Amino acid sequence: MGFHSSQTLRARSESIIVRLEFENGISGYGESTPRTYVTGEDCSTVVQVIQNFFSSILLSHEIHTIDDVEGVLNKLESECLKKNILHYNSALGAIDIALLDALGKLQKVPVTNFLGSIVREKALYSISIPFLHPQKIRELFFQLQKFKFKYVKILLGESESKNVKRVSLVRSLFGDHVDIRVEANGKWTFQQAVFNLEKLEKFNITAVEQPVAKDNIVGLQRLKKAIKIPIIVDESMCSLSDAKNLIEKEACDILNIKISKCGGLLRSMEIAHFAQSQNISCQLGAHVGETEILSAAGKSFAFTIPNLIYFEGASFLLLEHSCSNNQFEIKNKREDRVSNFGLGIKLTNQQLIMKHCVPIVELSDKTVHSS
Repeated sequence: MGFHSSQTLRARSESIIVRLEFENGISGYGESTPRTYVTGEDCSTVVQVIQNFFSSILLSHEIHTIDDVEGVLNKLESECLKKNILHYNSALGAIDIALLDALGKLQKVPVTNFLGSIVREKALYSISIPFLHPQKIRELFFQLQKFKFKYVKILLGESESKNVKRVSLVRSLFGDHVDIRVEANGKWTFQQAVFNLEKLEKFNITAVEQPVAKDNIVGLQRLKKAIKIPIIVDESMCSLSDAKNLIEKEACDILNIKISKCGGLLRSMEIAHFAQSQNISCQLGAHVGETEILSAAGKSFAFTIPNLIYFEGASFLLLEHSCSNNQFEIKNKREDRVSNFGLGIKLTNQQLIMKHCVPIVELSDKTVHSS
């Protein structure tokens, strides 16, 4: 069974894995999950940008400190802008994660050390309910009853009557104590959004994600004034400049930060910190089918960013995977912080090829020296 949203049906992962191998034998892993409808990138463009524009810069720099990482990322972004390459966020995000993973291993510290102080020891992930037949939703609920969770997100379509039935069913199954929010994936017009949300308000919906098209900022502004339900922006927000524009125009209440679409951990951190300065909350999002690499990066982000209220930083390609293990809660154990360096994951190329069938971009040169 794949994951069916209003954008697409996904039955496999679509990721690019980047492995940066350094002079001292350390390897850093990064991941890109490009979506053309989000950042304008796909797997082929990510590979092209990394190989044709990033590689020469990466292979000519040494990395000793977090300042070195930030300097290299800034140069990569400047190179894209100089070459008039406007779609590069997901490619840059993969490099960001790989560099931080390697630097953590070099300095023998977890990636969280580069993001800030630990602000929480555990977090509960949200459950996303895709377009399933009502009976399948009931079956899913009975599988999930034994697990600890309190947040549910329901994907909705354009039919008001079907949307009401879906939300009503989920609310009746999961109960009043569960936080329910909905997502439209930008498929509604302004009027459809108003009609749908007015009918759904009675189910105590805590937020609506991307109710109108990503570029319809005026629609988001109007909707924020017309309804009481908080608005989460996803596809509309892929960078710090997007965040500033949306917040300045009062077009949202919550930012959905997905590490891959936002250019990596460091740029995602900048977005979250700016949002906090404006009293705006954030959601940690995830693309369907992310591997352990982005999942680990999401956990590091979740433990260090104070203004996160929803967590989707671990993605499961198939619903059976999420139901077979109690993976709805992440914990930041002290023993893991002491023993796990970088992202805290150990992967080989063979494991990635066998488990995920994704392409691997490898860059290797004398770019990192041990202290």
